[in-house]
This record gives sequence, structure tokens and C-alpha cells, in this order.
Amino acid sequence: MVPQEASSELELRDYLQVLRRRRWIVALATLIVVGAALTSSLLQTPVYRASAELLLQARSTESLFDPNSGVRNDPVRAVQTEIQVLKSQPVRDAVRRQLGVAPKVSASPIGQTDVIAVKAESTDPRRAAAVANAYSKAYIDFRRTQAVNDLFAAAKEIQVKVDDLQGQIDALPAPSTDPRERANAAADAAATEARRTSLLQQQALFKQRLDQLQVDAALKTGGAQLVTEASVPSDPVKPTPKRTGVVALAVGLMFGVVLAFLFEYLDDTIKSKEDLGRATGDIPTIGLIPAVGSWKDRGEPMVVSLTDPKSPVAEAYRSLRTSIQFIGLDRPMRTIQVTSPGASEGKSTTIANLAVALAQAGQRVVIVCCDLRRPRIHDFFGMSNTVGFTSVLLGDTPLSAAIQKVRGQERLAVLASGPIPPNPSELLSGRRTVEVLTAVQAEADIVLVDCPPVLPVTDAAVLSSRVDATLLVATAGETTRKEMARTIELLSHVDAPILGTVLNGAGDEDSYGYPYRYSYSPTPAGSRSDKNKVKARAKKDRAAQAKV
Repeated sequence: MVPQEASSELELRDYLQVLRRRRWIVALATLIVVGAALTSSLLQTPVYRASAELLLQARSTESLFDPNSGVRNDPVRAVQTEIQVLKSQPVRDAVRRQLGVAPKVSASPIGQTDVIAVKAESTDPRRAAAVANAYSKAYIDFRRTQAVNDLFAAAKEIQVKVDDLQGQIDALPAPSTDPRERANAAADAAATEARRTSLLQQQALFKQRLDQLQVDAALKTGGAQLVTEASVPSDPVKPTPKRTGVVALAVGLMFGVVLAFLFEYLDDTIKSKEDLGRATGDIPTIGLIPAVGSWKDRGEPMVVSLTDPKSPVAEAYRSLRTSIQFIGLDRPMRTIQVTSPGASEGKSTTIANLAVALAQAGQRVVIVCCDLRRPRIHDFFGMSNTVGFTSVLLGDTPLSAAIQKVRGQERLAVLASGPIPPNPSELLSGRRTVEVLTAVQAEADIVLVDCPPVLPVTDAAVLSSRVDATLLVATAGETTRKEMARTIELLSHVDAPILGTVLNGAGDEDSYGYPYRYSYSPTPAGSRSDKNKVKARAKKDRAAQAKV
């Protein structure tokens, strides 16, 4: 059972492989987003922002006669209230009278203080500063006018009280000058005087309060002070190409990653050994062939095992050869069919290079082209296709005359397809095909049969019962998991002896890059294969033990 840590590591590796395979999508998406953002940013008209600062506190001189000055039940609410007053219609009307227009401004508290910043934006830096200052001063004037008007209203009410008290004082009866009435009215005179004194005291208090209101009106600022006037800005606040570029880069990368995984989800093609294993189940992958970087024209046949035998790709084919040889230790295989789910997946390339690798290991190899619909194997070795398998099958040409030797490869021969018949499936299903393949086996140690793809036609399924093993070839980025699964299903219906799979175009993460270039030259006739070396070493050890 795999530990949880290992599973997580494998999942992370899979994600990284997806990003590596789809790196061009990520790069293109990022480039488009960044380019669009920068283009839009550079095409924008520069906008400048000016800021003035207001302190929402009364001056210390205002609190001399105001015992409630500085008292706030909720400071946060009070600041937000003043911000709404700053944006109110009376303030906007005052700005419009001064500037002719009243653009919108923003205001916000600075930290946890009673200072608010009044910000104005404009394409003209001087205009931005003028608007911010106009709003600040209009707000201060409006608040001061409100406060003074409140004081004047209060003073008017107090003046009414003073006048009313004066009327009551004037209405009191004057002291009598008649000596006869003075004795009788002594008690009334005392009460009247007491009443006069009380009214005069009340009037004095109201007059004192009236004097205080007059002083307050002279000192009143409305509870706001201009701390810092807005200055003319030198740099625009937008556009900001650098910041826009950084944000667009982050957004573009995220968008590219999302696109990469979306394409990966929608893409059903096999891309790695793990994908191939998931599609084939228990069938082993015995060959991982890297892409040939120097092979530009895929329509032009190329046998890299001959043209560049020291390349990593040629070494991959030798590794495939070794895998087949060791599997053959327990499972004799004289005839191996090579096919693929669909066309153009490299089966002919695989069979040509595998044949060269087997021949260089000292085995006699014959390639039989049973692809009677689109034969190509003869093109890989520059041979003629005028005679071949169909010629022998129909009895027009003897086998010895139809088999062609590969130039420079003594142990390698090719039986081309010959003339293309109108009924390939019927020919391949006949007894004569078995006789021809049996005859070819007598001429070689191993016979490689090049077959048509499985899905388009039934030729490969028909031939699978006439061979010892079937090798399936897939190409990374082209063969889909659904196609491979369907291919295996069709072959299993006819009990095809599937040997394993080969993945062409494998990435470095699958083929491990083959970083070492071996000094390799074609093996002479007397050389042994890897299997023969193992047997020779065992025989030598037994002989040494016998002498002892």
C-alpha cells in the first residue's frame, strides 16, 4: 500500500508535468493578458489626484465659552457624518459658484484620527488641486455658517427673554411718595422690591449668556480646520503601467494555469507512460522512444538506428530490443506483429528501427509488410515494391526472389507488400498467408510483421492469430486513451497475444532524457546479443566449476 506522502508527491508531479506540457498555453495566455493590460494602460489619458486634509475638531479658543465642545458620543459615526456633509448639495453648490462646476470628490478618514483626506481627480493636475481645496473651504464655510446661524438664533431667543423681563420690570408699580400711604403699603413695597430684584437678576443672567453667544459667534469655525491644502500633483495616479503590468502578470499566469488544466482535461491523448498504463491496464510498456529532433519532415522515412546510431533515440530502440529478448527467455517468439490503433502513429518507424537493432545484435531478421493498404516499410530502406508479399501469396514470385536484402545490414531483409490487392482482409485470412509466414520463419531467427492499424480495418485482428506476439505502438500527443482501450478490446476478442506497448515521442520525464551517448558501432557477425552474453557467462562458470 502506497503511503499518503508518496501519493501526494506523485499527484504534485503530475500537476507539474501538466504545466510543463502546456507551458506554451500558460505563456501565451500570460502574454495576451499582460499585452492587453499594458496597451489599455498606455492608451488611457493620465489622471492626477490632489488631496487636502481637514481636522474635524474645533479650535481651542472655541471651547472657552462652550462647555460641550469636544464631546462626541461616537467618533466614527461623527466622522462619517461630516464626510456626508462635505458631499452634500449645499457644499456642492458653493463649489459650483466658485469653479463653475462641482466635480465629484472622495473623502476618507486617515487611520484612527479625526483627520479626513479630501481627494479630487482630474486630467489637469492644477484642476485637481483647485477642486480639492474648493471643497475643503466650502465645507468649512458651510459648517461655520451653520454654527454662527445657530448662535444667532439662540441669541435672538435670549434677546426676547431679556426684553420680556424688561417689560415685567417696567410694569412693576413705583414706590408711593404720600406719607400716609407709605405706612399702609410698607408690606406691598417690600414684595415689589423683591420681585424687581429677582427679575433684574434673571435679566442679568440672560444678558451674560447673550454676551457669550456674541463672543462665540466671533470665534466659531464650524468644528473643522484646514490642516493641509492640496498641492499640484506631479505624477498621475493612473494609468500606472508598472503596477498594471505586475497585476496583469499574476492574473495572466493564473488564467494560463486554468487554461492549461482545462485543455488537459479536454485532451484525451496519451502524453506519458502513466497515461498509456491507465489506458492499457495490465499490459506492460516495454519501449519509450524519444522524439527525433532532427526529423523535420515526417513524410520522409528515416531510420535513426542507421543514420545516427549513437543518438539517444537509437539507444531507446536498443533498449526495446533488450526488453523483447528477455521476455523471449520465457516466451518463445519467432513472429512479432507490430501495429497501432490508428494511422501515422509510427508503427513502420518502430518496426524498421527495431529490426536494425535486432540485426545488429546478431539475429537474422526479416520484415514482412502485411500492410496491403498503405505500405511504407520499403521506403525506409530505399527498396522497390514491385514484388513482395502479395506476389508470393499469389504464386507469381518465389519467396527467395521476393525477399530483398538491406544494404549494409547482412542479417536484415525485407519482404515488401508487393502490388496492392483489392481484398486485403480476405487474402490475409487465408491459409496461404500462414504458409508464407512459416516459410519466412525458415529464413530468419525472428520475423517482424508490419500490419495496418487496428481501428480502421480488421487486417491486424485477422493476422494476430497467425503470429506469436503483437506489439502495440502509440504516439504521445496523438493516440487517445479511448483509441488504445478500444484497440486492446478488439484484439482481446480474437485472443491476440499482446506482448506490450511502445510509446513514441516520449518526453524526458518518461525516457529519463537518455543523457549519456554511448560509443556504439554496428556489431560484426560473430558478436553475441545480450541474451547470448548471459548464456555464455553461465556456461563459462559451469566449465570452471567442472575443472575444479
